[in-house]
Amino acid sequence: MNISTTKAWQQYEAGKEYNRRIGLYETMRRNERFYRGDQWKGSTSELPHPVFNLTRRITDYLVCAVAPQNLSITYTDDKLPFLENAQVKNAVLEGLSLLGKNASYRWKQNKMNTQAYQALLDAAISGDGVFYCWWDGSVKNGQPFLGDIRTDLIDTANFFVADVNRADVQSQDYILLSGRATVESLRQEARNAGMKEADVEKIVGDSNFEPAFGDYSNTELPGSDKATYLICFYREGNEVIFEKSTRNALIRRVNTGLKYYPVAYFNWYRTKNSFHGSSPVSDLIANQKYINTAYAMAMKHMSDTAFSKIIYDKSRIPEWTNEVGEAIAAVGGGSVSDAVSVVGVGDMQEGYLDLITNVIETTKDMMGATESALGDEKAQNTSAILALQKTSQLSLAQVRSNFCQCIGELAVIWADMLCAYCPRERLLAFDGKEELQAASLNYALLREELLRSSVEIEDVGQYTPSYTVTVLNKLLDSGQLTTEEYLRLLPAGTVMDRERLIHTIQQKGALKNE
Repeated sequence: MNISTTKAWQQYEAGKEYNRRIGLYETMRRNERFYRGDQWKGSTSELPHPVFNLTRRITDYLVCAVAPQNLSITYTDDKLPFLENAQVKNAVLEGLSLLGKNASYRWKQNKMNTQAYQALLDAAISGDGVFYCWWDGSVKNGQPFLGDIRTDLIDTANFFVADVNRADVQSQDYILLSGRATVESLRQEARNAGMKEADVEKIVGDSNFEPAFGDYSNTELPGSDKATYLICFYREGNEVIFEKSTRNALIRRVNTGLKYYPVAYFNWYRTKNSFHGSSPVSDLIANQKYINTAYAMAMKHMSDTAFSKIIYDKSRIPEWTNEVGEAIAAVGGGSVSDAVSVVGVGDMQEGYLDLITNVIETTKDMMGATESALGDEKAQNTSAILALQKTSQLSLAQVRSNFCQCIGELAVIWADMLCAYCPRERLLAFDGKEELQAASLNYALLREELLRSSVEIEDVGQYTPSYTVTVLNKLLDSGQLTTEEYLRLLPAGTVMDRERLIHTIQQKGALKNE
């Protein structure tokens, strides 16, 4: 029986074909292998296979240099200057402030720093980092209302858009997300959505592994019976429609009530006229191969020629032995030296190892991972090193800007979901001065506004523990801090058993007062 494919599946196949043409899948797998350290895959060379993983060293530095340490999210409203009613204007301002405080709390509560690092690592390896938000109606939040926002990461190989030449999510006619799940779970979801059993049977397993990030994503447990599912978002009027389907069956269709597609993404380096970005790891592959091969050749040479060899005339010396002190018999007369010679060790070309070192250092410098940036430089002039570290990160300003824009779009999606799904009585949590607090928000009011958000990343790299201790020492010496205040402000790990020491000082102070 000929079963027709869904429209989403046809769009999915078109997206895969584009990715194949630009070599996305092979590039991602190769880059992930090199980052992981599997750098000799497919090699038939008889050379040793050493791995000097410069790729991982540089990539980790780039990710950590861009990743936020302190991040603040601020909401604004483009309609605010044009609101004439002062009461409405104040209500909007209060709502924007509460959304910002809740976003900061959500960032910490959902451990978004960890997700940010992983998204940056994905972008460094594949070229793109992708966040996907969805409403989980089963989450408990301490109130009578269930549900909250979930934020997940999606591999760029599983993200497809209508116009691959436009690097903007919200202007797309549709976006697609692909994933894998067991046939049974997908069928049960279809039944729960009211699908007829005849249509449920159209959900069958497949082995469609191509759009996968990394070699191991192609491996599943035997008999797991999984199928590829697609989540499609598109607009009808001003609202976003959600559809979930497989190759031959539409599982469910829902009007989300959202104004924005719940996906935010960024490129590491933007590629002209392409939705996908480019990866810094791709630039490192050729140099990494050369370094590994050059060292392998040096190792092979040293293994073959590091020790001298004895060559002897077997007609005059029937048997040779290396036993210490044992005599060696020679047949016939004449000089023994004519029957034996020693071939010395082979000398490596002068400057060969210097060339390898130069390639390594030049590669790191060109990628911005200088010795001062990596912390390998001897600390003779701390101020100069800090200045060099800051200068080395200037080349990452574009990447940081792309990332901040993505987080700003993510924050708008959070606000859109809260306004669409939260009842008026639901409170939003935020961190108060001393304890967790909550306040109400007029969701219906903010839903009609033109919300925007901006993200600021505070550069705290120069405020190292040693720098902090130096500042605190000066404040203590000048009498601006008490000993107890000084101890409490010291960075973690500076003083062992801090609380016990403070308690001892407090006891001594109490005895003096008596």
